Amino acid sequence: MKQVLKTVFIIGVLVLNFTSSAKCQQNFLPGFAGLMCGSQGDPGIYGVAYGWGMNVKKVADRNGNIHSFLNGDVLHLKAPSLSVVVVTRRKILGGNYGFSITGAICNSRLEVPNIIGASRSYPYGITSTYIQPINLGWKTSRADFIAGYAVYLPTGKWTWLAQHNYGLGMWTQEINIGTTVYLDRKKNIHFSIEANYDINSKKRGVSYRTGWPLTLQGGIGANYGNPDKLLSGWLGVAGFAQWITVRTKYEQDLGPIDGPYAHIYGLGPEFVAFKGVFSIRYLIEFGAKSNYVGPIWCVTLTCPIKKLKA
Repeated sequence: MKQVLKTVFIIGVLVLNFTSSAKCQQNFLPGFAGLMCGSQGDPGIYGVAYGWGMNVKKVADRNGNIHSFLNGDVLHLKAPSLSVVVVTRRKILGGNYGFSITGAICNSRLEVPNIIGASRSYPYGITSTYIQPINLGWKTSRADFIAGYAVYLPTGKWTWLAQHNYGLGMWTQEINIGTTVYLDRKKNIHFSIEANYDINSKKRGVSYRTGWPLTLQGGIGANYGNPDKLLSGWLGVAGFAQWITVRTKYEQDLGPIDGPYAHIYGLGPEFVAFKGVFSIRYLIEFGAKSNYVGPIWCVTLTCPIKKLKA
């Protein structure tokens, strides 16, 4: 079961990425993956339920200056989702082949050009759909490796500069590679890192194109408990860093918040229990430019549906 959550982090890593409501208008949510993010799970079929939330308290402008909302308002963003994750025994380039599909809802999607956004009173609606048709995983005695390709479909309702959107009005292609390195022979201490590169299309019906981000995420952690017992898992510190590498393009200046090269960082604790069935992560963001800023929490519950035998 320890491998189950690994599968979630890798094959389903962007399950909630598209439910991000702040990150420079990106489909990808930095910080969703953390410990063990460079490992693929054991062959099988899994159902995964996610709960994600962010309390947006401030916004950073293009120069990194932090501004509070009027009247001290806090935007409460929430995004539950369901995913089907499959890891097969089929080999491609020596690695196990897997794939996933995810559907999600959210109460709002925020975009940096429009700082008027979510409200507690908004109902939930369908947001972007995430499909990863290719995910490959390799395992060695002291390290695991993964590589994959995914697409975000613009299925959520979106209108340019509207106060309430469920989608972002753009397609996104994503390439990811990663590794988990075990720092001791018993594999109790581990360091993971994953690189995700997103290629965004222009937004539907307008010339605005969100910049292409490079995101590094991962963490360092240690196992606890007897791995054969239910009350076992791992814990540690997770973090991320995201930079825009291909500038955001727009024909007119939309104000001091929106900038061509946004970036943001995050760091916080992660706790995984019940052999990987349950996980919770809490991240504090800092060092932002052209981004909303606030604490992020993510809860994951994994249910193995079927184990795939040789």
